[in-house]
Amino acid sequence: MRFYVPEWEDAVDANYDFIHDELSVLNKTERERSFIWDIFDYESTPIDGVLISREQAEGSRTKFDRITEYGVYDDPQLNIPNWLPTISDCGAWGYKSLPFPPYANENMLEFYEKMDVDVGVTIDHLVLGSGKQKGRLYLDERGLNPEFGESDLPTELTDQVDVMIDEWPNEWPDIVSRREPSIYDIGGVEPFTSEDFEGSAIEILQRMNEDPRAVYREDDKQERYEMTLENARKMRDLYHDGDWSFRLMAAFQGWDPITYGDALDEVLEMDYQYVGIGGVAGSQLKQVEEIVTEVGHRIADYQSNHGTRVDTHVFGFAKTDGFETIGRTGMYSIDSASMLRAAWTGGNNYHLNADERFDAIRVRYTSPGDDLKTAAEKSMLGQEVLHALRAFDDGDSISSRIRGWYAEATPVLDSLVDYLTDNRHDERYDARLLREITSEFRDDFEYGCELQASFSDDLRKQLVKLLRVDDADDPVDFDEYLEIINAGREVAERFPRTVDRVEALEEKSGEVATFKQVWTVLENYATSDLVDDQNLLDGYRKTLRSRPWDRCDCPICEELGIEVAIFRGNNRNRRRGFHNTYRFYQQFKRDLPKILIVAPADGSLFGRNTVEGYLTDMYGELWGAVHDIPVAEIGVLDANGVHEWWEPGPPSVSLDPSGISEELERKAGRYDTILYYDPDGKARLDIDSVEIVEDPQEVRGRTLERLGYDSDPVPSRDIQIQLGEF
Repeated sequence: MRFYVPEWEDAVDANYDFIHDELSVLNKTERERSFIWDIFDYESTPIDGVLISREQAEGSRTKFDRITEYGVYDDPQLNIPNWLPTISDCGAWGYKSLPFPPYANENMLEFYEKMDVDVGVTIDHLVLGSGKQKGRLYLDERGLNPEFGESDLPTELTDQVDVMIDEWPNEWPDIVSRREPSIYDIGGVEPFTSEDFEGSAIEILQRMNEDPRAVYREDDKQERYEMTLENARKMRDLYHDGDWSFRLMAAFQGWDPITYGDALDEVLEMDYQYVGIGGVAGSQLKQVEEIVTEVGHRIADYQSNHGTRVDTHVFGFAKTDGFETIGRTGMYSIDSASMLRAAWTGGNNYHLNADERFDAIRVRYTSPGDDLKTAAEKSMLGQEVLHALRAFDDGDSISSRIRGWYAEATPVLDSLVDYLTDNRHDERYDARLLREITSEFRDDFEYGCELQASFSDDLRKQLVKLLRVDDADDPVDFDEYLEIINAGREVAERFPRTVDRVEALEEKSGEVATFKQVWTVLENYATSDLVDDQNLLDGYRKTLRSRPWDRCDCPICEELGIEVAIFRGNNRNRRRGFHNTYRFYQQFKRDLPKILIVAPADGSLFGRNTVEGYLTDMYGELWGAVHDIPVAEIGVLDANGVHEWWEPGPPSVSLDPSGISEELERKAGRYDTILYYDPDGKARLDIDSVEIVEDPQEVRGRTLERLGYDSDPVPSRDIQIQLGEF
């Protein structure tokens, strides 16, 4: 089974300065960015693929143009390694408030081709809940205005119908011309007025039926259900008529197990061999289990009756409690970013495993609107606790580390006066952009980074703004610089806050870096009036006593230690998200071991319509024994790599023994078990994780044994769900 992570620009500064909380380069386009696949190596990368949604990609015109020009594997920003498979879909969640998907089928196929993804998904529309008694009304946001806005809608209407408001596209796809011609090919948008919403709810809805700014549906979920299937049918026809380089997956929707199952039957009749269960993200585990069980049973029946295989993806679902059901029902792939997003949403944002989750320690930046003294004081409070936490992690004297920081911070302001006196009119500060001046200042002034770390980015920005307007011919009064600097001096006189108490504890115990010592600093920080995080202290106590980062073997924790357990800015928080993903993936692999079944290739693989056809002809007994096994991946191996069962035959076949061994060795780095089918007993391989098996039934038996499944692994349906069919 494969786990995909959605791509949402989840990148960090590869060379971030954690000590001073400084980006390596202020210009984003010049910065070296690291995605999760950059931080981990081939063997340890905690994902099996990347999901890229069009709706998300369109959030940046620059990004959209870039990935459609270069493709996702050659894009200089994403730089996804070619061994990671990619799926692209429309991003139905992003347009759920529109009455129709905004994309046309042929346009989506062309988009997938330009992106050079491995799998493209048909256009679906989320089947939303039943809504209120009278159904759902969609309004074009462009028609709302200061004279008549959303708050002016009559309550008699909003009490009876769900109202969905969004900005409609300037051009709708062709499906709209058939389903709702009143809104298709409309030029301008007239503003709504109160007269449009006069009368009873029924009168308003009747009026909206022909209004080009509105769509009313009494049974909206059925419409969305049918649209999703119509798009799957249309896109399949276009796909068959064209020459596309990617695999096509049919997304299907429903609102209960039976409607999901019925939708599946329809897409299977369209000859899809990769199908995607949409609309379950955020659903309760029991609901998802019921849906995938129904889908799994129907797929099992289809595979048995047709002697083929069907791969199934579950969109937006990755609950560890559901792995057993997901695996047994024959799902092939899942995707989720929930464990990544959890790193900066709510508590319990550092994950060690499903049972051990901890609160990352919040060390806050300044807030918008803080005056200079408040900003400087928050920064110094933060630096005192950050240096204490690092000393605690390193096993060093916390008091010495705090004194060392303070000794480095206090000369900064005096040096700043001297520097500004000599350099404030330097031509390097003639730049127009604050970013450019800031870069010059922090690189040229010896303590440019320490100034920001200890006395706040706000203080440094104020100085940089003065530098920008300061001109030798029309100089700024130097007292304006001194006023800013003296604000920092006044705050610095009140620090360090806790060093004497910590030093006394060290002398009394004869030990350093104890919990009690670091707690003295952290408690002072969290209970200060400027921070007021005392309600978080219980969680912090658990985190510091447990030291979970010491028990993690991911490269992020091994390199950064306690920094990963500090809640502070993108570069810590996203790295913690990558760590969470790694920990999730370890459980994913434990519960659903990664198993690859491969058969050897020969020259007849060349030019085949499908690898499945080759397996059926050359290794019929093996295909019959394994084609319906859940979780495991199936393919044919030559020296060029593994050709998956659904792919067309390769344009060339290499039987070089050393190349085949190298490919198996490489694959073994990503799989827990590789079962190499060798009916003639001729293979001579000595590679960890590669088992040579001569009997097809033994291949099946070993696979199910690794998974802990019996011969018929699909869980039974809930009897009440089955009764719904009658």
